[in-house]
Amino acid sequence: MLFNPPDWAQQPCRVATLEVYSAGKVCWKIPIDAEPYYTLGRASDQVSISLDHHSCSRVHAAIVHHADGRIFLIDLQSTQGTTVDGRRIAPNKPVVLKDQARIRFGELESEYVLRCEGAAEKRSHAEDPSTAAPAGKRPATMSDGRVRASHLLVKHKDVRRPSSWKEPVVTRTREEALAMIQRFHEMLVKGEVDFATLASQESHCSSAKRGGDLGEFGRGEMQKPFEEATYALKINELSGPVFSDSGVHLILRTG
Repeated sequence: MLFNPPDWAQQPCRVATLEVYSAGKVCWKIPIDAEPYYTLGRASDQVSISLDHHSCSRVHAAIVHHADGRIFLIDLQSTQGTTVDGRRIAPNKPVVLKDQARIRFGELESEYVLRCEGAAEKRSHAEDPSTAAPAGKRPATMSDGRVRASHLLVKHKDVRRPSSWKEPVVTRTREEALAMIQRFHEMLVKGEVDFATLASQESHCSSAKRGGDLGEFGRGEMQKPFEEATYALKINELSGPVFSDSGVHLILRTG
């Protein structure tokens, strides 16, 4: 079947890779963080990632990135099915993938293991990405120790993924990225521009299209420096420059 990506599919904002195991060893690694979604199947001319086994359907499954950073797997009504951590998943129902999730397609002997940077977990067991409340309509006060924040990211050439929607190849140095962030911080402190407007224009993260809004998250869902800086802020407080493996951030805690 042909795959029509869901409306919530967005450009990835986290580094993600599929490690392919055969006989218990990693054979190769497939980056899956450059496009909003990837299809997998036996028809190599129709899919992003080829599955070379007769038990795999022509277009077997899809991996889709959500705007809030979660990664979902969808079985596309395959004949022999798809399993995640040993459990067969229902067809056409998005299933959230956690870091180190182990995936099998049909009777293919190879096992695919997801490796992702600061993967955000599903908000609740009943929540489906297509029915989740828009970020702007979620409560400003988080429960269970969760926070909400927006950020503005500037990448440099030494980050884990030196490319973005703004620049196919990032060439600036870490020092140049810091100088940009410091200039943006000064503009915000002086009230020359509001955070959402500046983030939508200048942030290298795909959250720019939401004014930098990352929604809510809890401990262990973001890179440690980003998490610690966010939790240290008061609501509506702006951070100074924060360094992570993704680049240099300004963080505005909103909940």
